[in-house]
Amino acid sequence: MKGIIVIMGIAPCLEEDLNDLSKLVDLKEVDFMAIGFDCSDRVLFDIQHVASYHQEFEQFKARRSKAGGNLDYRTHSHKTPADHIWPLVARSPFSGSSALLGCQAAIGLGYNKIILCGCPMQGLNQKIKRPTSYDRFQKGWVKFAPSMFGDKVRSMSGWTCEFLGAPTAEWLKGEAENGGEKEQES
Repeated sequence: MKGIIVIMGIAPCLEEDLNDLSKLVDLKEVDFMAIGFDCSDRVLFDIQHVASYHQEFEQFKARRSKAGGNLDYRTHSHKTPADHIWPLVARSPFSGSSALLGCQAAIGLGYNKIILCGCPMQGLNQKIKRPTSYDRFQKGWVKFAPSMFGDKVRSMSGWTCEFLGAPTAEWLKGEAENGGEKEQES
């Protein structure tokens, strides 16, 4: 089993969530997965993975390159082009957003502790031409998360925190006892 991965969305709470998480775990000891095009230049520390339903990988890479972020990450989606293809499980009206896909990928990669930051699944995404409500993705989480993820996924904020629970020192302790190995790319 691999250690901890932090899945980062684009909600306004991302930086606050990461700051709060840093009080529980050394962020230098975890892997990171970015979700969504707007996460490309929002965090410039090394990320290991990018997941998206929208296959915006070339745009993500160009924007991240311009900002000075690392480019040696693996991509994940339900169809090409992506380094890893995962089965499409959550379809509309039960989509759980790219964050659910990211959790699915993290489980498939063998992570045993997955923490959502900037993925509250509530409120509006106003960064796009037609603002859309994240609340609509809650149906996918309710339908699929319990059976797909068990207690391996927790969230730092919002509705997902209420639904999945927040990470605690006790929850993370099981990881610390296993040595928390970082993912090694081949």
